[in-house]
Amino acid sequence: MKRIPAEGIEGVAHLREAASTELKQILDLVRAALRDWYDARKKPDETYVDFDFEAMYPERAIVCKDGRYWQFPYVLDDKNQVTLGAPSEVIEEFKPVAMREAADMESLREASDPQGNAWDVVVVRAGKSGNGNYYPDAVLREAAPMFDGINVYAKSNVEHLKGGEPDVNQLFGWLSEARFVEGAAADAGHIAARLDVAAGAQGLRDTIAGAWRLGKKNLVGLSIDVRAKTARSTARLREGVKRVAAGIIKVNSVDLIVNPSAGGALVRLVESAEREEHSEMALKEKMQARIKAKFPLLDVEALNDDQLEARYAEALAPEKETPAAGEEPVTRDELRMIEARANARVKISGSPLPAAAKEKLHKAFDLRERFVEADVDTAITEERAYLARFTESGRVQMAGLDVEVRDRSQTIADMLDAFFDPKHKEHGKIHSFKECYAEITGDRSVTGRIENMDRSRLAESLGAAFRESLETTSLANVLGDSIARRMIADYRDMGQWDVWRNACERVPLNDFRTNERTRFGGYGDLPVVAQGAAYVALASPTDEKATYAPAKRGGTEDLTRELIKNDDVGAIRRIPIQLSRSAKRTLCKFVMDFVRTNPTLYDSVAFFHATHANLGSAALDATTLAAARLRMKKQAELNSAARISIGPKFLWVPDDLEEAAVNLFNKNTNLDKTFVQALSLAVMPVPYWTDANDWSISADPMDIPGIEIGFVDGAEEPALFVQDMPNVGSMFSNDKLTYKIRHEYGGQVKEYRGWDKSVVA
Repeated sequence: MKRIPAEGIEGVAHLREAASTELKQILDLVRAALRDWYDARKKPDETYVDFDFEAMYPERAIVCKDGRYWQFPYVLDDKNQVTLGAPSEVIEEFKPVAMREAADMESLREASDPQGNAWDVVVVRAGKSGNGNYYPDAVLREAAPMFDGINVYAKSNVEHLKGGEPDVNQLFGWLSEARFVEGAAADAGHIAARLDVAAGAQGLRDTIAGAWRLGKKNLVGLSIDVRAKTARSTARLREGVKRVAAGIIKVNSVDLIVNPSAGGALVRLVESAEREEHSEMALKEKMQARIKAKFPLLDVEALNDDQLEARYAEALAPEKETPAAGEEPVTRDELRMIEARANARVKISGSPLPAAAKEKLHKAFDLRERFVEADVDTAITEERAYLARFTESGRVQMAGLDVEVRDRSQTIADMLDAFFDPKHKEHGKIHSFKECYAEITGDRSVTGRIENMDRSRLAESLGAAFRESLETTSLANVLGDSIARRMIADYRDMGQWDVWRNACERVPLNDFRTNERTRFGGYGDLPVVAQGAAYVALASPTDEKATYAPAKRGGTEDLTRELIKNDDVGAIRRIPIQLSRSAKRTLCKFVMDFVRTNPTLYDSVAFFHATHANLGSAALDATTLAAARLRMKKQAELNSAARISIGPKFLWVPDDLEEAAVNLFNKNTNLDKTFVQALSLAVMPVPYWTDANDWSISADPMDIPGIEIGFVDGAEEPALFVQDMPNVGSMFSNDKLTYKIRHEYGGQVKEYRGWDKSVVA
């Protein structure tokens, strides 16, 4: 029989191919021996033991069972009898290699900033990459924090593949908020982050943002440059996977690759993969040659990657010398410390600390005689905390050190946002407002007195805007900012009190003066002009003039010292919600009261009146709705009497009529639409209307702007302010912080023809 080649047969596909050759008999004999071995050890309730035959070598076979790999030594005698040895689990060790990966073409997703100064990005996805590497979820989940604070450089493909030290002139921005996002299946997650663009990269920023707005979303992509521990997986060989990432040691950079070619390819992954593979093969051949020179009887072709590295290290080592008298051999503890120092250098190098701080820690641990891994973690944490104290300008500048750090006030703002906003990613971790207060002020007893507060902490927490006024409105302002952000976020969430938006036209106002809205009548049909005849003068239409002045609406809410000291989390969190809902409810009632109260208009006639031909008295049903629609369609221009012929879009009802209104548009049993069902009006329930019978219809405000609402300075959202000044020496006035909400707007009906109402007795 033909012998199994020294390099072995790896992978199911290759084994299947080999089974069609002269090797079939050997493969069948070994597979049968493995089957007998497993059958002899199956459990009483098992009828069949499943395993995968993964690889075959001259002296051993590899199988996979229940996700674990086992190595069976075997001997094939002259009588073609296979004798299996005791199995041992295959444990792979890892070696660090450079891995540069490109994200998919949609790695950039536009954030809230339309100028392109901030982006949400996908840094790297789990699973198989374009160059044959495989990233498990667990590896990316652990590595996600390492990408926080990493710089992003704009490079050419060639520069990216070469690696090396980046050029400051290539700096495009930096990553923050790096986190792992779970996928829908195993190994389907990704590392996401926020990409902030540096001020000096505006040209490229504008190019990317412009391309994005035009739909060219694959213009650029991100590519990681990391040092990683990898392993080979026999099970994934058939999937085209060359190596599996077992852990990321260090993140060198994340590079922005610009590829304007027509194919839409982000980077040419095949080229980079081949280049790296060829390099590795050349290195492997050199290693084999050196080993063979040192150990001529060793079969170097049979060595796996880990064995190859170990033997190569032996081949490079000098000949051992007998220790001189008095010399002691290296102890196990000393070897452990050598390894610990090496691991410490890897961990420190992979930390987000600046270069000068890393060098400081490297020297410190090189000199320490004894330490454990936890000591390294503690030192990195303490160094980051120390640097974070230098936040006066957001930049640390010392001899040999120039580091940009995050202002503590930003961290405090995030903490307060997390407390108030249930949608914040850290909301579940911030349970105590009392702790938030203590973190800001250092006043853990909640005395409210300036003398009991940590002034440096307070100054850093409140930010540069309050450095000169720590004894005035500082605390109130910083808390008010977070309350205001939560209030506005809730205000923007559409709910039942936002139905008014479909009832009116919204415009900005410059001041509080009375505003005039003039609507001119029509000219009617143009007369025919005979050949050579003069054009006749048209009758100038009259006008209808509506006026209104905006008003200021608002109130106050208190955040008391007692609430903070008692840590009444529920009450504090309700403050921005209560303010938002109050503002929304007030505005909704203001708009919809024009319909409910039927005010007198500019022509001294009620909004809904027989004179306006927009008033009915019948209860809501298909017939009366069709009649109301027809009345609206028959409305005529002022002066000309020409029909406007614009129908309704919205049906306005109290909550009591919502069900009946919706049922009007349901199809009958034959699925045939009636005339009213074909209208498909949008049903708008008004939550505060108490009359259970009255209803109304309206046209689209874009077609007929019936009601106009004007907001001072265009501010449709309410504003929050500190009401008063705290007492001297205290952060509170009368043991409370008082906030003032203000909402400024006005409105009027300027065209009755776009509305029709039925007042039912």
